[in-house]
Amino acid sequence: MAVENEIALLLTPETVEALCRETIKQARNASHALAALVSLQSLISATARPSDRHTSSYEAVKAVVDTHAVEMRARILAENAEALAQAIRLRNLAEVARSHAALSRNGFWQAAQQAIRRFGPDDLDIAAAWANGWCRDAKASAQAASGFPEALDFRKAGVSATEYAAMSEVSLYLSEAAQGK
Repeated sequence: MAVENEIALLLTPETVEALCRETIKQARNASHALAALVSLQSLISATARPSDRHTSSYEAVKAVVDTHAVEMRARILAENAEALAQAIRLRNLAEVARSHAALSRNGFWQAAQQAIRRFGPDDLDIAAAWANGWCRDAKASAQAASGFPEALDFRKAGVSATEYAAMSEVSLYLSEAAQGK
């Protein structure tokens, strides 16, 4: 018997498929779509009756949302990889740092690996040399600005610490790829 202030949701794989498609269609971008899908996953998990949680129907509904969430994650990763590859080609430090800040450490590593695969051997060497040189120069400037051995003062040197962190990782990934080609 339902309590007066309760509602019951009836979900089928078909209705959830339609809901996921509509959610993705209405989202401003892939990140917003993913956030909405994750919310839907949480709603389903939190509101399903305990007796329904281990049924094939529950698993089928959950699988539909999970499939769309995986697709959105892959799309976000591909978009970030393309943006990162373009930022490296154009030597756009702000965009490299933006990509770095927008992703988890693992997500950034994955995006960087996809971005690096878009470079030919010569372009890879050029990009690795640029990133390595930029990091070397930024570190030298920060050391000189600090006045203390082994200490770095990025602010005094006029170097963005977030750009340095992003470029350090990019430099490492590019160097590893260039050595392994």
